[in-house]
Amino acid sequence: MSPSDETPAGWGPAALRDELAQRTVELCSIPSETGHEEMIADHVQARCEAVAGPGSVRRLGNSVICDPSAGDDDTRPVIALVGHLDTVRCAEEQPTEIRDARVYGCGSSDMKAGVATMLGLLERWQALVAQYRPVWIFYDREEGPHEENGLEPVLASGVLPPLDLAIVLEPTDRSLQMGCMGTMHATVTVRGKRAHSARPWYGENALYRALPLLGRFAGLERREVQIGDLVFYEVIIVTQVWTRNSPNVVPDAAMLNVNVRFAPGRTPAEAERELRELVGGAGEVVVRDAAPSGEVYLDHPMLEPWRRKRDISMAPKQAWTDVARFTERGIPAVNFGPGETAQAHQAGEWCSVNSLEYAFAHLWDFFTHTGSEGAATE
Repeated sequence: MSPSDETPAGWGPAALRDELAQRTVELCSIPSETGHEEMIADHVQARCEAVAGPGSVRRLGNSVICDPSAGDDDTRPVIALVGHLDTVRCAEEQPTEIRDARVYGCGSSDMKAGVATMLGLLERWQALVAQYRPVWIFYDREEGPHEENGLEPVLASGVLPPLDLAIVLEPTDRSLQMGCMGTMHATVTVRGKRAHSARPWYGENALYRALPLLGRFAGLERREVQIGDLVFYEVIIVTQVWTRNSPNVVPDAAMLNVNVRFAPGRTPAEAERELRELVGGAGEVVVRDAAPSGEVYLDHPMLEPWRRKRDISMAPKQAWTDVARFTERGIPAVNFGPGETAQAHQAGEWCSVNSLEYAFAHLWDFFTHTGSEGAATE
């Protein structure tokens, strides 16, 4: 069964594809670099209010929550559709256009295509509520530091009803990506002795002293962690090296940024302990940013029948996403979105229109068919 076989009544595949593509390129044209999401939040809020009514929409800073069924007294499971509004800094050579069945634009895959899919479903929210109560969460500052992420205040606000499941529409290459890697950034400082560069024998070059430690990191292999049939890879990698001295000074300190990626089931504290043991006495370790891993929910009763019916492949999320914020609170969460993972943060970033249609049609099916094979799409 192709995605086009099950689209909303009155919407042929061509019309739906065009709608999703146009909405994605429209979102890409609105400036939304992390920390500057006001314009796109205004746009999304206006769409939510037009479709579901102002009483269904809450604005928290530059995050927008839309709950069209707010006030209903029922026992339907509450499903959150989740997407971030921001992008990284755009590449100078980034086009914004629809060409060759692709939508080009800054953040098109990560994750304006996901937001466009969410809005497309919201336009038809009344057809989605027979079995579940969907809630839409659009939030800011995902691409920035972990502690500034806009989803955290949304989850802590008390605005949301108790959630039974969250679907995060990050790029997933048409697969259902389970869990997520935890991540930690630490500064490792190697000390030396300052001196004039014309007389380096009076000093001790911290960069040279850091070489054995760099070699130690370079020799590390990825570590395989298997959860069910899914394989995650833990890595420890140096991503930056810098000093703070003038060009004519022997550096007395060399700083390394070390990124640790750890699998579901491990904690930031365990990752920090491993890093400190690895560095030993060769440097000083200061953790600057850490985010937990996301729990893997295999065979979830609301997801597995849908996944099997639509023959959606399952894969590990070999990166960090806000799935972790939900699972940390005991809320099952998965990644499923239209973006291409390899396109995230690329110059010339694009998303396939076929993938937009695929994600929309499969999520439409999740809300309208799961648990009731005879349900009608309209």
